[in-house]
Parts: sequence; structure tokens; C-alpha cells
Amino acid sequence: MKKLVLPFIIILFSCDVETPIEDNFVIEAFLFQGEDVDDIKIKKTQLWNSLDSVDTYLSDAEIKIFGGGKEFILSYNPSDENYLSNENIDIISGNKYGLEVKVGDRLATSETVVPTKPVGLSISENKIVVKPLALSPQLPNILRTLFDEARTNITWDSSSGEYHYLTIKYVGSTEDPIFDDEIPGQVGDFFSNFSIQSEPTTGNSYNVICMSLQNYGKYMVTLYKINQDYVSLFESEVQDGTELNDPPSNIINAFGIFTAFASDTISFEIVRD
Repeated sequence: MKKLVLPFIIILFSCDVETPIEDNFVIEAFLFQGEDVDDIKIKKTQLWNSLDSVDTYLSDAEIKIFGGGKEFILSYNPSDENYLSNENIDIISGNKYGLEVKVGDRLATSETVVPTKPVGLSISENKIVVKPLALSPQLPNILRTLFDEARTNITWDSSSGEYHYLTIKYVGSTEDPIFDDEIPGQVGDFFSNFSIQSEPTTGNSYNVICMSLQNYGKYMVTLYKINQDYVSLFESEVQDGTELNDPPSNIINAFGIFTAFASDTISFEIVRD
């Protein structure tokens, strides 16, 4: 499964006069249970009040992953500005993995444990009918009804209180728009404003508003179980910019995060009849 870009921004500043900000770096490293190791990036730090909003990724880091009693050396992939392993690394739920990143003379380390796979993933409807839409006086009422009724509910077991989040991705081979060119753009835009990536939650359900999706066809729902490290980082995004606090980090001798995810998938379709 293609990796999802996980949305967060790390804005850094430093009050440590012993470590100039330009000598430090940021690690964004994610392991996914059962998948290849290819979601690791290293970038330069920025002052919290920097006017430069473009990330600069480093290509000269020396990176090792430790797991199952073995050591794996990662190589840089210039096309995606990430580091990946050319060897098979088994990312197994419940196992601990170590990370070592060296940039120049600075060595950073971290550890993470892969969560167990989500339990009890299910969906209330795996086929949702949305009849073809056409401009007519009845269209507003039709859209209102579809907004209320064209839904499916995704549930899972959260009795242990662990955090999860989910994503919804269109996996059809071609675009097949629900809102065609005859429908005014603002109508389609309105019904496409809803998030298809949930926030981390200890809850056990997510209601999918199918009119928030753009195409007829098949959608893949991926439910991730996540570590507290990622939850803390996600929550730090809404931190008041006037609060001069370092963002959460589980990296020793650098900034950033090294964490792991376990997932399960389920699918549904939006059809015309």
C-alpha cells in the first residue's frame, strides 16, 4: 500500500546557546507494520520565526535501523527526498525498533514499539447509491437528502483506550466525478470540503459523508493504531504560536519523531444504482 503523507509541521526554535540551530536537524521517521521501510526524512531546522517556509531535506545523513537483532543501513532516494532500506525489514506488531541518524559529527538516536493491529474493523454499508445528479429545481432537496442519507459508519474496538485515526482513499483506476461539469462549481466544492483523514481519537467510530467524496467507485479505508508520541505531536500543531515551547520529540540529540503504526483496511463503493 502506498504510504500516506502524514500531515504535521514542526516549527523549531532554540534557546540552547551551546547548540547552534544550524548544527541540529529534524527527523521524521515512521514504520508501518507489514510494510517496507521508506518513510524516513531528515531536514534542516528552522528558527521559530523564520520567513522561509520551505523544508530543506538532507541527503548526506547516515541512517541505521535496528530490529530483530539485526542492523540495516538505509540509502537516500533523491526522487522522494527520503531514506529507504534495500533489504527486507520485517516490521512486526509488538516488536521494538531502534533508529540511529548521523549528520556530520552529530549522532541522534531513538526507539519505538510497533502497536498491535486494530481490532474489530467493520463498516455498516459497503455499497452506497448516489444517483446521477442533474441541474433541476429539485437539486437542492436531492443534495440535502443525499447529505443526510448517503453515509456509511465505520467502527472498531477501542475498549483498551488506545488511539486510532483513519484515512479514506479513492482507489478507482480512472476519475468518475459525482459532480459533473453541469453542476455549479461551488456546489461540488461545498460537498468536497470534509476531511477524509480523521484526527487521533480514543473513540470507536467514524461516519463517512459520501457526498464529501469526489468520485463514483471504490474507496479504501485504512484504520491506524498509533503511539502516544504521534498523538502528542499532532496535538502540538494547535499550540498557540505565542507559547515558546519546544514541540514534542522522542529523539535524543535532535528534534522530531520516530514512531510506528499498525493498520487494518476495509473498503466501500459509491455506485449510481
